Amino acid sequence: MAHEKNFKAWKRHHRRRKSAKAKMKLYEGGKLAHDQLPALAKEFVARKRRFLLKSAS
Repeated sequence: MAHEKNFKAWKRHHRRRKSAKAKMKLYEGGKLAHDQLPALAKEFVARKRRFLLKSAS
């Protein structure tokens, strides 16, 4: 039972992350505005931007 519950939770979270990453790709391609992104995608974009700025300097 516990394994099944964990699997269902993983699946739900995975779907959410997958769609957020897809929206992030659209944003990077200029097809979506920043304010149209879901909260998780905005977080991913911010994290990526922070990482790129850190590695550039």
